[in-house]
Order: sequence, then C-alpha cells, then structure tokens
Amino acid sequence: MRSAEGQPMLRENEEAAWAARVQQLVDAGDVTDLDRSLYRLSADIDGDWTFDGGRLIGLLRVMPAPTRVLLLRRMTEGLEETAVHDPGRCRGLASLIVLVAHGLPVDQLAAWREPLMAMAAGEMTLWEGWRLTCLVEVEQAAGRDVPDPVVATVRRTALTSETPGELRALAATIVEPVLNPGEPWAEQVITHLTGAEPAWHALVAHALTAAGSRPTGKWQRLGRGLLADVGPDRAREAMASWIARAGEPRTVPVNSQYGTGIAELELDPFNARALQGFAALLALTPAHPRSAAALGELVEAALIRLPGIGWRSPKTASAAVQALTQLGDEDAYAELGRLAGTVKYRPTLKLILAALARRTAHRPLP
Repeated sequence: MRSAEGQPMLRENEEAAWAARVQQLVDAGDVTDLDRSLYRLSADIDGDWTFDGGRLIGLLRVMPAPTRVLLLRRMTEGLEETAVHDPGRCRGLASLIVLVAHGLPVDQLAAWREPLMAMAAGEMTLWEGWRLTCLVEVEQAAGRDVPDPVVATVRRTALTSETPGELRALAATIVEPVLNPGEPWAEQVITHLTGAEPAWHALVAHALTAAGSRPTGKWQRLGRGLLADVGPDRAREAMASWIARAGEPRTVPVNSQYGTGIAELELDPFNARALQGFAALLALTPAHPRSAAALGELVEAALIRLPGIGWRSPKTASAAVQALTQLGDEDAYAELGRLAGTVKYRPTLKLILAALARRTAHRPLP
C-alpha cells in the first residue's frame, strides 16, 4: 500500500499482521491495548485509514457498541496529550474517532458524546481544538445540529487556541446562531434577527468581518450600502441599544479561559468582533447623541479591569474611540472629553487625548 505521496506505507504481510493483531484485541475486548496499537499504526500509515481498503475500520465497527464507545473515550482523551507531544498525529487519530463513531445511534453514543458536550458547553475555550473537531465532525456526519453552547466554545477556541488543529476551518462552516448566546447584548441581537428582513442579517454578518479598530475603506463602503438597505436611523437605534449593554454580565455561566473561576464579565472573543464592527458602522450613520453615548459606554465596558486577567478588551475600546472620532460632532467630542477623565488604560487614553488635541488644533481661532 502506498501513501498519497506514492511512498510505501505497509507491505502486504505487515497489513495482514496488523489486521490479525486488531482482530485479536477486538475479540478480547481489550480496549487499552487496542488504543495503543491504533496509535502506533496511525504513525505507520500516516493517518490514512484507507490503507487496507477499509478492512480494519470494518473490524472496529463490528465491536459491540459499549466496547466501541469505550474505545472512543480512550482515543479522545489521548488526543489532548497527543496535541502536546506529537501534534502531527492528531489529524489521523481524529479521523479514526469519526470513523469508529459512524453509525452509532445517539443513545448508544451517549457515554462518549454527552460528557464531551457538557465539557464544551461549560468552558469559555479549550486550550486545544482536536477534541472539539472530533465532536463536531461526528455530529455533522450524522446530520445532527451542534448545540448552540457547543458552537460558541468551538468558535471561541478556534480564535484563541494556540493548537486549534483544523477547528478554524470547521468553525467557519457554522453560520447559526449568528452570534454566540450567553451575553445579554448578543442575545438581543439574535432576538432582533428572528423574522427580520435579510438586510438586517447582512448587516450583522458584515459587522463580524471588521478587522481591528480601523476598518478598511472597502469595508466601510460595503457598510454604507448595507446601512442604506436597512435605513441609517433604524440601524443606528438598534446598534446603539446593543452595544450599550456590552458591560452586562453573562447570562450563561462558563469557566474562565484564564482559570480564574466563572467568566461573568470576560468578553466572548467571537462576539467582540461584532461589537467592534457595530462601533465602526455607527460611525457611518448620521451623528446623534445616542450614538455618542453608546460608544462611550462601550469604551468603559471594554476597559473593565478583571481580577487576575487584566483589561477586558482593549481592541474593542480602541474601535469605539475610533468611531467617536470619526463621528466628529459636538456630542462625540463631549463623550471623548468625559472619557479622558475616567479611562485609566494608557494606550486607549492616548488615543482619546490625541483625538481631542487634533480637534483643538483644527479649530479656528476666535
């Protein structure tokens, strides 16, 4: 048998020996040795489980369901350690987990599936993405929707993990819900979109594509068109009401990604992109006191100092300051002046003071 690159993987006698070994362990129900053997085999075949035409996978699938589930649990637990010591093997092992799980109904799969679901739903993020990758791939292969709390952890982990594996590409395929539930302002957006016309959905989707605190000219041009479709005044009122709630605690408790207990005020990193986008879109609507006030509240909400963690979301604060500067009316500068006396985070304060200084420099002399 040859790999995709044309290199020999196993000779026929080696394939036969592996098949005999796996058959022996399957017959004995020896999940511990079977897990170890499959781990070693994964390296020999470079994670390509089609190496023998599917014979080995067939042997694993005829195991009694409880034994298959025990094997799934051991392999999934091993992924976390593999992600540390030998991350190159993770794709092959994850593929094997999906193949072994295939065909098992939900009730038989519960002993593997439900603990993973509960773990995922209870965390802000996981440090590695392979266990979540397996879970989502198994669910999608079976035609099941991934629960919203799990989707939220998948998205957050894809953004923040140093070892996401293939979770980023997988997360990009999940489009609903548009934001992660669990934060009051995000749930307000989700409720607003229920039954809303397509223009609203397009506007929120565009907000999620904002890159940093200073969106590009192209992004702003697209944003203006979407605001026109919704109606600038309607959009302003809705977005201002959403971002003004960014400082409220989570409605769904999850464990902090920093190990500091329950993450009541940690900002969901996926949702934070939408906050930054809404701030930038507000700057494209006609200036209004409500916009300035909401952006000021967003600066303060983003700069809550969390014990043991630090400033909540400086990038979001910068996006709101930039939006106030771009609005450029009396209300916006009054809000910047107020923030100059309250903001303690030096980089954001520097942005505020620079905006106020530029305005002073450009004011005509009396």
